[in-house]
Amino acid sequence: MAVTLQQNIQKVMGYMNSGQFSAAAKAAKAAMRKFPAEANFANMVGMATAQGGNPRDAISYFSKALKMRPSDQDMQNNLIQALVMSDQHPKANELIDKLVPKRSDPSPLLQLRAISFVRRGMPHEAIQASSDVIKANPKMALAYTLRGISYTDLGQDADAVADFETAHKLAPNDPDPLANMGLPLSRMGRHDDAMLAVEKALAMRPNHANALHRYAVQLTESGRMPEAIAAYHRLLQVDPLHGEGFSELVKTQSAEENLKLMPALKSALAKVPKKAPAQVFLNLAMGNLLFQQKEHDKAAAYLKTSNKLEAPRRPYDLEAAIAEYEHIKALFPVGSDQPENSSHLDPRPIFVIGQPRSGTTLSEMILSAHASVESLGELPFVGRLASAALDTNTFDPAGFATEFREALPELPQGTTAFVDKMPANYRYVGFLLQAFPNAKIIHIDRDPRDVALSMWRVNFPSGWMNFSYDLKAMAENANLYRRYMAHWSEVYGDRILTMAYQDIVNDVEAASRKMAAFCDLEWQADMASPERNTATVRTASVVQVREGVHKKSLGGWRVMEHTLQPFIDGLDPALWPDLK
Repeated sequence: MAVTLQQNIQKVMGYMNSGQFSAAAKAAKAAMRKFPAEANFANMVGMATAQGGNPRDAISYFSKALKMRPSDQDMQNNLIQALVMSDQHPKANELIDKLVPKRSDPSPLLQLRAISFVRRGMPHEAIQASSDVIKANPKMALAYTLRGISYTDLGQDADAVADFETAHKLAPNDPDPLANMGLPLSRMGRHDDAMLAVEKALAMRPNHANALHRYAVQLTESGRMPEAIAAYHRLLQVDPLHGEGFSELVKTQSAEENLKLMPALKSALAKVPKKAPAQVFLNLAMGNLLFQQKEHDKAAAYLKTSNKLEAPRRPYDLEAAIAEYEHIKALFPVGSDQPENSSHLDPRPIFVIGQPRSGTTLSEMILSAHASVESLGELPFVGRLASAALDTNTFDPAGFATEFREALPELPQGTTAFVDKMPANYRYVGFLLQAFPNAKIIHIDRDPRDVALSMWRVNFPSGWMNFSYDLKAMAENANLYRRYMAHWSEVYGDRILTMAYQDIVNDVEAASRKMAAFCDLEWQADMASPERNTATVRTASVVQVREGVHKKSLGGWRVMEHTLQPFIDGLDPALWPDLK
């Protein structure tokens, strides 16, 4: 008895609904041969292929389906989504532009445009696109989630939480808004609320990968390492191809535990399409695992692949970075006076600056081990406020200080100072010292080659860190950093304390005493044991600071000197005369 068209459809959908995407694709391809004029089967092959993790291969099937049914809106949306998910954004947006005028309800297309901007790390554009979706259809929960993700990227945490809460109200059975809420709530100092939101998402759907991932991250940030490791293993049971899960677990586990993880990691590397975004993290995980095993040559190949895959998605604009430097330098020339309308309010800010991975987290943990000093991590406010001032070419120190303080989380009773350890604030020292005359600036200076190796082994979500995926770009940025610090030293002199990283790790007690004296703090013994600090850590250094102060990474760049040669060659000897 011949199997009917409808029976074939039911068979394919049965596989799809049970998550058997390979079987669904195989069944749909067989049905395509039996019913070559039926567009649904080509569309189903595309859907199964895309949901199986290979949207690039799905494109040809969606295109084939559309040739048979060119006005089918679902098939149009499927093709555009596959283009977006395979990072073919120009083609996707060209189709969106073509189809929007033809739709009575363009919101699904506008939403795909917003997803495209989110994937490209373009939060301002994503916010506008998501807002367009909401204007067209205010009931589309995903649009609020996308806008919340973009607000989170920009550090507009209150706005992000508001959007996630709206998304949750519109889609109460979707755990994603609750899971996504964890990060901005945590950054606002609402750690209990952050954990509650994620736990609620997991109670709703215990095997939800996004919620499991956020749960593992929050446990790590809180220093609950055994629980975090267990959560990562649970995540990888649910999603054996979760690149970020592998990458973060490798950094969290011991070398011995990671050896046991290697077969699963090798399997994931083989199964995930070579150009899929997950390969960035899978290669990073294998590179760091091998580095941990001291197989540095093998590690170098995986790290190179990870960064090579990420670099095209994250281009570094050197011209824009230099233009910003020249603009800031002109705004705060040598001889800049302290304005009278600056903020002298308490608690006073302590800004820890330096290159990323230079020891700013360690220094923050030293300072916030003091009973009256609060750790606030990497606050995103300074960059946003400084960018607004640069756009208008006007700087109001009092207004800057007021907006900054209004964005701060609530601080515990008795706090006399708080620490913002955003490394990138080295660009904005002039803004900070003019807005906050009682601020303390501690600059951490570390061998740029050790910094480069450390950055090469990390994937940073911040768009500002795009230089870290290319060694030559990394050197250009390091040179620019050195030029910034030379200018600030000339302008502000002893208002900035420079601490050499090697001095901190060689004698943490002496270093902590020096920091305390500079910050007008009475030294406390806990400051010499930063690993015992229970403050939440939300940076790439989260695992290292729990290990205790050590000297293992000093001069560590030499084990991968050949790999780092393009960076080393790109350093300007005039700016780095002390390197040997």
